[in-house]
Amino acid sequence: MKLERLTWVEVKQYLAYKKSIIIPAGTCEQHGKHLPLNTDTILTECIADFLSGETGIITAPTINYGVNLPCDRYYSGTNSLTELTLRKLLSTIIEWWKLQGFNKFYILSAHGDIFHLKALSEIDKMNVHVLELYDLAIDDILEKQKKAKHAGEVETSLMLFLYPEIVRKNMIKDYETSFSVFKDYLEHKKTEPIEDSPGCQGYPSKATKEKGRIIFSRMKKKALKWIKDN
Repeated sequence: MKLERLTWVEVKQYLAYKKSIIIPAGTCEQHGKHLPLNTDTILTECIADFLSGETGIITAPTINYGVNLPCDRYYSGTNSLTELTLRKLLSTIIEWWKLQGFNKFYILSAHGDIFHLKALSEIDKMNVHVLELYDLAIDDILEKQKKAKHAGEVETSLMLFLYPEIVRKNMIKDYETSFSVFKDYLEHKKTEPIEDSPGCQGYPSKATKEKGRIIFSRMKKKALKWIKDN
């Protein structure tokens, strides 16, 4: 059930028996040459729709911008908010809904930037719960990686499962920067582009639809437990 498809009268009726809302927090960020800029957004919306169907909790319009690595500004189309802007944006949105009767907010993220997650985690902790979807044990099914990396084996597998038609398979290229070098980029200390990088980190060539199915199933299971526990 999506908030934007209802009238204000219908939302008021919803608030008479439920006061929770799910907020998908996506990004507008390059995902290598083979995945679209809204890859993170697609995943958060898919999980939000699943949770809404299982719990009856309404879903909010997606936040389509997040905090990205400064070096990604050189990839056409990518855009970013600052940590402060993202925190203020969500805080303002939540304050309006609180005035109308909403009292529990579930924010979904599929974007591991440390400043992005910091912005989400610093919103009113009494009423807001945040789940990073890639905080998940999946190393047992991966071939070349131990965890999700940007546009790598995990994200590409998920898109092959969810929307295979959007994956530009002929453009897949493996690329990895050593952590000792990449650490300064992750911490936003380096802003220049990574030399010769197609935009991904890891091994998207090892992605499969079956891996995506398993990962998505685990995400759904963890997300449903999380929302029920909170």
